[in-house]
Amino acid sequence: MFFRMLTAIACAAGIAGCTSYSGPTHNTDIVTLANGTQAYRVQCLGLLETSKTCMAEVKRICGDKPAMRVASVERMPADLTPDNDPREITFQCVTAVVEQPVQSKPAPAVAPVVAPIAAPVHAPARKVTLQGDTNFAVGSATLTPAATAKLDDFAASNRGVDIERLTIAGYTDSTGSAELNNRLSAARARSVQSYLATAGMRASKWDVQGYGAASPVALNTTAVGRTRNRRVEIQVDGK
Repeated sequence: MFFRMLTAIACAAGIAGCTSYSGPTHNTDIVTLANGTQAYRVQCLGLLETSKTCMAEVKRICGDKPAMRVASVERMPADLTPDNDPREITFQCVTAVVEQPVQSKPAPAVAPVVAPIAAPVHAPARKVTLQGDTNFAVGSATLTPAATAKLDDFAASNRGVDIERLTIAGYTDSTGSAELNNRLSAARARSVQSYLATAGMRASKWDVQGYGAASPVALNTTAVGRTRNRRVEIQVDGK
């Protein structure tokens, strides 16, 4: 009677929802614990039964899975002193957690060191020609923006170069007097020299001359030919 009262107390304290099935030496219930999970409760029946009977049933139910005891009730003799012989065991079969081997993280990929690409080295320009009517105003030695852009590129390509001689030769077509053509071609050559010196070009010797209508590169009998003959030639000699 006292044993049954303890069982009732256990059910009231933490176990609800019992489903039972019995054997000749034990009674087994499937119960729902207070936290909502299911467990087994085995009761060993009879005066001659021991806790071994309960443990045998626990092992049969859990098989290879380990059993976790939730609660137990000791057999109480007449003097009400527990004798470490549980006749009621509430337990759960625990699924063993297989620890996965810790996989080492792969080392971060090291980006290959890319050598900087050296800027291409351009050979200094040796010669440039201002030809036609887009480089000077008509009858003038004033350089146009088109002419200064060409001279800027020429000076940049020769920056840092030790030039022995820089030759600048001005030419005109055959229209007009020889005196006028000589004076205009020389003025245009000096205008180019002044601009290149300002742009940073250096030479041991400057050879600046105006040759008028001499040394034509095309016929002066056509407009196209006369345009080609109106020119200033810049030549780098030596370093």
